[in-house]
Amino acid sequence: MKKSVSYLLLSLILAFTACRNSKDITMFQAVQMEYESIPLEPKEHKITPNDILYIRVLTLDQEVNQLFNPSLAGNGLSSGTEQMYGSPTSRFINGYKVSADSTITLPIVGEIKLVGLSLERAQEYLKERAQEYLKEPTVQVKLINFKINVSGELREPGIYYNYEGKLTIYDAISMASGITEFADLKNVVVKRETSDNIITYNLDLTNNSVYYTEAFNLQPNDLVYIPPSKLKRRTQNNDTYSRILSTVSVILVAAALFLSL
Repeated sequence: MKKSVSYLLLSLILAFTACRNSKDITMFQAVQMEYESIPLEPKEHKITPNDILYIRVLTLDQEVNQLFNPSLAGNGLSSGTEQMYGSPTSRFINGYKVSADSTITLPIVGEIKLVGLSLERAQEYLKERAQEYLKEPTVQVKLINFKINVSGELREPGIYYNYEGKLTIYDAISMASGITEFADLKNVVVKRETSDNIITYNLDLTNNSVYYTEAFNLQPNDLVYIPPSKLKRRTQNNDTYSRILSTVSVILVAAALFLSL
């Protein structure tokens, strides 16, 4: 009888304090794939209303250059650019925001519609328009509000900006300093807003097939959510479980002593 009581007590303790299997928080688990397979290329971003663009127009005329590029004035291009575009607030103030009617307004050139164009095509189009007023202009266009929102079981959740053009879901996790020990990698959610709806993707980051999903390469304004595992809910109730275990332990020990008499 003593043994039965001891086994019962041990089983209860293990049930409440069991650790997670390491596979639950391990990415890139073994899934056989063909070496010839190529992951999906990221979709080219098309300019939308409220995008904020960095636009630089350079010509042989320095006065015209400063009119288009205020960052050229003062202490030079590098320091001026850092000062004008070094924070989200300064980028919002100094960048070219695409208005609700799909346009931006450039000095001399005037109002230009860019919505629906890729950054490369927008650059070509701006150059064509600038050539109507300027001699041999060089034009550069970049998106400076490529941001993502990463939340849930990450060490540093928050909003992060990307300036590389391409951003994968693993890049986003690295930006947030990695996952916590309570992350549920098999049920990661990516929400993506389009022009007419919101698409929800459910990803299993323990499976290499994630490379071939539409959401592997993130788009501007994507939301990435890594939910908590069942273990976290158990851990949050740990105090309650501890009190229950303590009470059960006392009862079982008392019962064992009583039966041994």
